[in-house]
Amino acid sequence: MTYSIRLDTSRLKIVGINEIHISQLNAYFKLNYEHLQQGGGFVPRSDTEIQSVHQNWLINIQNDSEVRFFLMLDEQIIGVVGISNIVRGAFQAAYLGYNMARDFQGKGYMSEALEEIVFFAFSGLNLHRLMANYRPDNLASARVLEKLGFVKEGLAKDYLMVNGQWADHILTSKTNHHWVSRPS
Repeated sequence: MTYSIRLDTSRLKIVGINEIHISQLNAYFKLNYEHLQQGGGFVPRSDTEIQSVHQNWLINIQNDSEVRFFLMLDEQIIGVVGISNIVRGAFQAAYLGYNMARDFQGKGYMSEALEEIVFFAFSGLNLHRLMANYRPDNLASARVLEKLGFVKEGLAKDYLMVNGQWADHILTSKTNHHWVSRPS
């Protein structure tokens, strides 16, 4: 299913993948490549890599295993949030991942956006559990997740490759205490 998403906060427009243009995504990744590499995982750099990531997101969205959100300020992407690896059945859970353009960090934009996105995950997607992980030295992510009510569950050694090195991560989650089973 392809979602047409539009969430609004007091300062941001949050849209889904159908509401952005690939040129906006190119600008975001190219302007923030060095900064985003510090977060770990694959960061696309070339037009071809960015197009491939975009295409992969579209496939995952079509398969109902992922939802992508783009934080917009004055028609510019300033952050990307994903609810990925959505598993239904007895689990009803997914992973929450996010990144923010360097120039917009520390201004509360991510907390503002994630508050709406977590609400969407629990109400619109009817998930029971969201999991989010961060490196122990990423105090900004720790604060954001704590503000949102995510609970620390443990430390995963050598969890994710960051800049060619395996890095430990703090595991957190938030449970939807109002979850109810809905017909498929």
